[in-house]
Amino acid sequence: MREMEAGIMPRCRGRPPKGYVPMEQEKENEIRRLKMENELLRDSLRLAGRR
Repeated sequence: MREMEAGIMPRCRGRPPKGYVPMEQEKENEIRRLKMENELLRDSLRLAGRR
């Protein structure tokens, strides 16, 4: 739910239609979502003592 608090709308599920070009806002949301996911994974690795 951190995504909703950050103002990111839930992503559409499933395969996108052919010829679909993501809008600029969707690209920014995807980048923000991946950065948050990356941060969570790095934190979990630090806690596990792997990094």
